[in-house]
Amino acid sequence: MSKLRFPVGVSFWTVWLLSATCLSGIADEASTEVHFGIEGHYRVGAWTGIRYSGQQPVETLETRDGDGVEVRYEQAGPLGTDRWGYAIPGGEAVPLSLKSGDETIATFRFPISGSPSRGPAMIPPAMHWIVVLGDPLGVDKIGANELLNRDALIAVSRPSKSASLPDSVLGYDGVDMMMINADGIDLLRSLSVEQRTAIEQWITGGGHLFLTLGESSLELFEAAPWLQSLLSIDKPRTTTIDPSAVETFTSTQTPLTSFTGIRLPKEGGRILIMGKTSRRVSIPLAADYNIGFGRITAIAADLENEMFAAWPERLDLMTQLTGTILIPQKEDSTATNRDTAYNDLSGQLRATLDQFDIKRSFGFSMISLILMALIAAIGPLDYLLINRFLGRPLLGWLSFPVITIALSLVLAFEARPTSGNITGKSSEPAANTVRCNRIEIIDIDTMAGVGRGFQASCIYSHDAVLLNVNIEQSKTLSNLTESIQQALMSPFGYPGESFGGIQIAIEDARMPPYTIQLQLGTEPKNEIDNQSPSNTLTTSIVGVPLASRSSKCLATLLRFKPKLANHPGMQRRSGSELLQGELINPLPVDILDGMLVYRNWAYLLPTRFPSGGRIARVNTLRQKNFRWRLSRQTALESSTETEEWDASSADFPDRVSEMLMFHNAVGGARYTGLQDEPLSCLDLSHVLSEDRCILIGRVANELTTLAITTEESPIIAEGESLTMIRIVLPVTSRSER
Repeated sequence: MSKLRFPVGVSFWTVWLLSATCLSGIADEASTEVHFGIEGHYRVGAWTGIRYSGQQPVETLETRDGDGVEVRYEQAGPLGTDRWGYAIPGGEAVPLSLKSGDETIATFRFPISGSPSRGPAMIPPAMHWIVVLGDPLGVDKIGANELLNRDALIAVSRPSKSASLPDSVLGYDGVDMMMINADGIDLLRSLSVEQRTAIEQWITGGGHLFLTLGESSLELFEAAPWLQSLLSIDKPRTTTIDPSAVETFTSTQTPLTSFTGIRLPKEGGRILIMGKTSRRVSIPLAADYNIGFGRITAIAADLENEMFAAWPERLDLMTQLTGTILIPQKEDSTATNRDTAYNDLSGQLRATLDQFDIKRSFGFSMISLILMALIAAIGPLDYLLINRFLGRPLLGWLSFPVITIALSLVLAFEARPTSGNITGKSSEPAANTVRCNRIEIIDIDTMAGVGRGFQASCIYSHDAVLLNVNIEQSKTLSNLTESIQQALMSPFGYPGESFGGIQIAIEDARMPPYTIQLQLGTEPKNEIDNQSPSNTLTTSIVGVPLASRSSKCLATLLRFKPKLANHPGMQRRSGSELLQGELINPLPVDILDGMLVYRNWAYLLPTRFPSGGRIARVNTLRQKNFRWRLSRQTALESSTETEEWDASSADFPDRVSEMLMFHNAVGGARYTGLQDEPLSCLDLSHVLSEDRCILIGRVANELTTLAITTEESPIIAEGESLTMIRIVLPVTSRSER
């Protein structure tokens, strides 16, 4: 047996100290625990909550973005035990490092793409994701088959304790629907104020909630009074309901017995099932309520009780009430003859923004004059000058290349990139060109008093550069908002079919890392009001790298409280789907190419609808079928003709924005041949209901801008921009007035 020997000059205690230090580091990393997303489920390219449990405080979460570049998310405050941090994974199983300053505390990886029903996994874009607070009602078994060893086709996250739910609305980014029923009462009662606010903001910001309100509804509202407030129920009351309406709705052959349910409000929603009580009094059994930009589908029954659990048509009832969310998507749902690598509208949006005109263009007449000058120089002029005047024909072998090279240099010099983006400098040709193309969509709901905004920006740089990017709001947006609650900026796009990219390698070591700073309590730079609310969450990007002749796409999410709350709405004609009364432009700016949309009718406004302008009678405006207008459908003598959607086109940002805003209204993937997954929250087709109308238009100037700077000086990035705004107005009937 060999003896243990130490190198010369190294004592036993030195070796013991080094060994203890190494073992201590391993023990600290082993004691650090990280929980990804909600029950281990997350989406690539979406904000993901990361719950940290450990002894050392964490200040930064380091991962990779969709381009494989290292990005560091500096949290608004240090993360302690069971505290939530937020970052955006740019790919499947990307690394995650927890850091305190420059010290790396622990390193993990996001879960790989697998079966969400078996544990933590990345959820593909085509798979629907549902978070359940209570009984999953059989949703977690859709598509599952034990004999065929086939897993469920819908991702269901069912947290068992409140600590598993995020404390910010960012943690619900990518969730398609949430289900709450009586089995989740204890979980609802244990939610913190931050967790409850996060769910409420997710619903009003565009989320979809499926709520069962049966015999236990009074106890449910006691545990979560904010749900009662969202549904505008003053005094909840239960009653005994006859099941015949549910049986007729599902065409079931299995009868039900009478059950207890709550009296749902008849106003403010679209009734899906109208039934009767045991005393033969009409009552809504199921209804769809628009809550801000989201909606709540409520049914007056406890679908988790024994009677409905044994009923074979329970899942069919839920599917008919919620739409396509509970229907697994097929892989061949999109057009098979597409000429594009992407299969989603978000990919077409990014391709549209990634078009930059940085070269000086010449018309056909100029090109003709240049060719004629070249022919004249190497023809008659060369012959007269070289042969006749100088009498040396051999010089023609030298004059011809000299003239050609000189003309090429002149054309190259005139066609070089132009830049007037450095503050204080004139607009002269330069090589350090920075361009920025943007599309922004601002939504305001005057009934719920909520506002949101989405901006997609694509920045191009001719030379390699490090940029700092911040969000600034314009004077117009300042006049529209009382306070900014969130202004978040993040990378836009990731490898996959949605954006038409493939992931070859996760890491890109050639590009330097950059930082996204999450700040709490400060508002974007505002020239009008310097006061900032304490609950404002903003981000800024520091040192984002752009390689030579490359681009970077960024997305901005806004949430604000508008000043247009409780604005007077429109009036509906009795017994029809047409509007009447006057329309006033509530914005401080002119609306260009606007229209007022109610259900399937579009009232075309004048080309310029001035600020504060008034239309005395809206029924005098020209009316068109809204779905026909979206699809550019025209009526012929004996048929109709629809303009086919070109998925490969990148020249019409206004058309892409229209599809993003009302994709389902025009037919969805059946018309465009593209899915609408990453940006599905922008689709307000469900808001076109009986009690709401939408005022849509274009704004001449941007409502938000990107402040782009380098270490030396600020940059004014020129480019194309499109700003759309939508205002949701209430619609009442004459009898209600």
